[in-house]
Amino acid sequence: MPILYRPYDFPASFPVLAFIGNYWQNTCSVPEFLHFHNGIEIGSCLDGSGQIYYGENERIPCQAGDYCILFPQVPHMIANSSGTNTWEYLYVEPKLFLNKEGISCDMLWQIFYIPQKVPVVVSRKEFPVLHLYISEIFREFHEKKVLYQRAVHGLLVALLAEINQITIGGGISGQSGRDSADAYEYICAALTYIYEHYREPVSIGDLSAHCCISESHFRRLFKKIISVSPLEYIQHYRIQQACHLIYLNQEPLNLIARKVGYRSLSSFNRQFQQYLNISPTQYRREHLAMPLRNEVLSYEDITTRHIFQI
Repeated sequence: MPILYRPYDFPASFPVLAFIGNYWQNTCSVPEFLHFHNGIEIGSCLDGSGQIYYGENERIPCQAGDYCILFPQVPHMIANSSGTNTWEYLYVEPKLFLNKEGISCDMLWQIFYIPQKVPVVVSRKEFPVLHLYISEIFREFHEKKVLYQRAVHGLLVALLAEINQITIGGGISGQSGRDSADAYEYICAALTYIYEHYREPVSIGDLSAHCCISESHFRRLFKKIISVSPLEYIQHYRIQQACHLIYLNQEPLNLIARKVGYRSLSSFNRQFQQYLNISPTQYRREHLAMPLRNEVLSYEDITTRHIFQI
């Protein structure tokens, strides 16, 4: 399936968006495309049941009362399996949010860009703490009492910390808890390096040297945690950054290709097609033809309510 980019403009003063109400309905049983965001998506299934199409091959069931947590850059789509199902959504940009809170996040926010598999669906039984935090956040947005934004901030800090602990605490097969935490620190350091240098040539030697471990050990850890090779991840990240520049529609494709680290337009076109199943030219044409499908200016604006109706 093609993969589309659906960005959100997060306010710097309060980098959280809430799409609440009973009109975010999903009537599609088989999605025609997947999409990814520039922030964490937290969904609340109000009624019905469905499946989350996640990554390349996963189908994860969900039902009324469940929440879903989908990290930035992870292609996904929610399909229904009961005629129709209704959702509410929260979006948060983790790096901007943690910086806004004054939290030292040099080795924290990167965890939310690791396409891990736990937890995608949050049920009350399996993840009671996460379920409680998310339900309280939605309640605060519904009630909007005095200082509700401060309450949301506090709950989100607790939520992100709990996700971080679950992700690292889940461990890596064959490693102890301390070794697993160290491995995640290595990978987070590598991700920081990639995010800062993706416009330049980046080698496995550069990444392993930055992490102070051998190339062979680095390759094994990266593939085990991220599920793709380091070079694949770099290519994917470059293409995702290109999607944002295409979305802004301010520069030609050959300049965008150079800006995200490709020396030739042909190489950029090939990698773009391979990752998104669509050419950059066609991608730009389709995105320009449906701008409201890719951004929400206000969740109270009746002209944007169709966005989640597939």
